[in-house]
Amino acid sequence: MESFDYIITGGGCAGLSLAYRLAKSPKLRHKRILLIERGPKSDNDRTWCFWEKSPGPFESIVCKKWQRLSVFQSRFKRHMDIRPYTYKMILGSDFYEFTLAAVREAPNMQILYGGVEHIRNLEDKVEVRAGGKTYLADWCFNSIPFSPLPKEGTHHLDQHFRGWFIKTDDPVFDPGQATLMDFRIPQHGETRFLYVLPANDREALVELAIFSNRHLQNEEYDRIIGAYLKDHWPGIKGFSVDRKENGVIPMTDLRFPKTAGRIVQLGTVGGQTRASTGYTFWYIQQHSDRLLEALENNGIPSASESFARRRSRLYDRVLLQILKYNRLPGDELFARLWKKNQPAWLLKFLNAETNLPEEMKMMATTPVFHFLGALGREIFRKPGKYRIYPESPDQHNVS
Repeated sequence: MESFDYIITGGGCAGLSLAYRLAKSPKLRHKRILLIERGPKSDNDRTWCFWEKSPGPFESIVCKKWQRLSVFQSRFKRHMDIRPYTYKMILGSDFYEFTLAAVREAPNMQILYGGVEHIRNLEDKVEVRAGGKTYLADWCFNSIPFSPLPKEGTHHLDQHFRGWFIKTDDPVFDPGQATLMDFRIPQHGETRFLYVLPANDREALVELAIFSNRHLQNEEYDRIIGAYLKDHWPGIKGFSVDRKENGVIPMTDLRFPKTAGRIVQLGTVGGQTRASTGYTFWYIQQHSDRLLEALENNGIPSASESFARRRSRLYDRVLLQILKYNRLPGDELFARLWKKNQPAWLLKFLNAETNLPEEMKMMATTPVFHFLGALGREIFRKPGKYRIYPESPDQHNVS
């Protein structure tokens, strides 16, 4: 039975973000590392957006960046300079190529393609079965959801989205100005908005995002995007759609275990999706940095969270409750936040980088009645907990 120091199960954003850091770490070059993914990744199957103040490890593959953003609502609009932050976009195909190249070049790392059948804690090891073979490791870093996310006992909204990469006949976009949120479409009792991210004056990603548990057929998403372009971009006389993307991001206050024995959870199943917005990429990178630092310093992947991150989970529960039960329409809530706060300060809050006085000041700009009511309901409420293997915990020996 082949043995490794670390096994990474799942080669998506979370798994590859950690694998890239391990591949680049001089202090861990003596460790044997195995990355297991179902199959090769090369398709441009998704797009990640995030904001940061300084260049990160993936700066060389950022395909577009903006420091001017716009927000629109039926009774409000704002064009904003977000410095010192920069809003950035990375294409999935570029991310896969970049991170997998680093993994392949690292002499201490291997890639195995095959389905992961189970992960099981032993006394002082982790057993991983994949592709019909069994492997041992000191630690397993897992991003695979082996069971559905339960919705009972939680505030849960799916952020489901569909985007068009369009090319217009005429120059209509300002490449330096991106639309972060445009709520000027019928809301239908949900939170619906579009964002427009121009690559140049003729090309842009136009994406519809909906916070709800009622998904639509692709034709309906397309109808909404088409109507939006017709109603709010009159300068577009003709265009073609180069490709489309779809996705679903779970926005939930479910309590995710960070570890289970020697299994360390990554990505969404490790609680790295911001419950109130669905943003995940930034939090995955912060988590990966903490794990790498812990492994380099003491060999134990204990990635403790900052107090700001812990407080942000309570704020997420409050905001998610307001959105789920439509206690205040989402377009009004977000418009109010953007109207009454400095853009960079709000982005700082959404990255869980603020201190408590700053957070209280920001919360004061929300409708006090709705916020305090939701906060009161959350103080004594304990959300449900995600069990990694609820169907057979004894078999998988996960505590």
